[in-house]
Amino acid sequence: MSSPPRPSTRRRSRRPGLVLGCVGVLGALPLLALWIGGHSLAQRTAGRDAVSIKGLATPVLSSRRAAQNIVDEISRDALANDLSSVAEKIPAKACLQVKRGSNTIFEKRPDLQLIPGSNQKIVTAATAATLLPPDTVFTTRVFGKVDASKIDGNIILVGGGDPLLTTSDYAAKEKFPTLKRTSLEALAQRVFDAGVRIVTGSVVGNDDALSQNRYVASWGSGVRGVEGGPLGALMVNDGVVVANPIKPDNPSLAAATEFTRVLRNLGVSIAGEPGGSGKAIEGDTEIAKIDSAPLIDVIAEMLTNSDNNTAEILMRHIGFAHNGKGTTESGLEATSALLKSWGYTNYVLKDGSGLSRDNRLTCSLLASLLARPDLSTIFEHGLATAGTTGTLSDTFSTSPVAGKLRAKTGTLLNVKSLSGFLPQKKGSSLYFAFLLNGAGIADQGNYRPLWDALGLSLSKYPARSLTAAFGVLP
Repeated sequence: MSSPPRPSTRRRSRRPGLVLGCVGVLGALPLLALWIGGHSLAQRTAGRDAVSIKGLATPVLSSRRAAQNIVDEISRDALANDLSSVAEKIPAKACLQVKRGSNTIFEKRPDLQLIPGSNQKIVTAATAATLLPPDTVFTTRVFGKVDASKIDGNIILVGGGDPLLTTSDYAAKEKFPTLKRTSLEALAQRVFDAGVRIVTGSVVGNDDALSQNRYVASWGSGVRGVEGGPLGALMVNDGVVVANPIKPDNPSLAAATEFTRVLRNLGVSIAGEPGGSGKAIEGDTEIAKIDSAPLIDVIAEMLTNSDNNTAEILMRHIGFAHNGKGTTESGLEATSALLKSWGYTNYVLKDGSGLSRDNRLTCSLLASLLARPDLSTIFEHGLATAGTTGTLSDTFSTSPVAGKLRAKTGTLLNVKSLSGFLPQKKGSSLYFAFLLNGAGIADQGNYRPLWDALGLSLSKYPARSLTAAFGVLP
């Protein structure tokens, strides 16, 4: 009979579960310390006007929880805490919302209707990008009765609703130079290259393509002809005649005047004085034409430089695409229908540019539009860059968000607005809307500290280390 096996000389624990439990508890201690730090931060921010900072939903000892997950959650809570401090200083008629993707990090009065100023252009951009074909261009054409090198009678300049027709001497004087202008000199050169040397009549403008209402009804007298308009389908230099301090009431006349000047500079003889109510008639042929930049660049001009005329002309193009009427009213009807189809109802729309004080938007609507994935290309391409371009070129220049933050500004009497996004290296951008209404708020000394505080708060997200997320760890 064989002997029974000898017991091993190595001692085995009679309680292996106890050993594993001890190891697990020891391994969880660092995570527990992190949780305590996060809970402490949440307690310190309790009672402020920020979003509720909740405890960590996933159990500390869960295998699904990693240190970076905790950092992410605490980073969001820390940003909410910083934004709460900003929100404590804003007027009663103001709102602030910050989102990461579709998730709200902080909000204060997000659904309060406020005057948006030029943040209205965010709505116009969203609508134009959605309802107009992406390959849209706006074409300006030249017609006349050609007889060898002579135009017998008038030469007709027909507008196609291009708001960026510009001469080089006007562009050089603009506060925010047109980004991708349509050169009136280039169009004149094409007429010259077609062999035209003599015009027996005049250069006459035509702007029948869109509504000839020169202003939006709800605009105040202080902005008419100064900040926007007179409007029309044929506009050169925003309706300005170079070297003439008085802007003509009829923009097609101003365009004809500028085209006459440019053609004469090339050596074309024009007998008559310019006019503003011509039509191409039977027997006229197309002599030359020029297209605008693509739609995405026209929208970018409106957003980066806050171009009011471009916004209003785009709104009329939206109206024409909607029902064949190139009016502001038909454009607003189409815009409202689109917003409602997206689930938005809390707004009042009176124009495309934001010059009307009767417009009303909310922070939640603006932030939501900016965060829509189907609109990301338009806003990434078009919004001004902090400290670098357009209306933000002299703002945030020394801020950590300089060269990074993208936004649309807005200014009216007692109105200041800023809405946009801050890109993140990983994951969704931070989207924000910040509308300020109140006496004196448009004064730089009142709104700049708030903007700077917002930019600084956004720049701290996300925390770059565990220590930055928690402060001094317990």
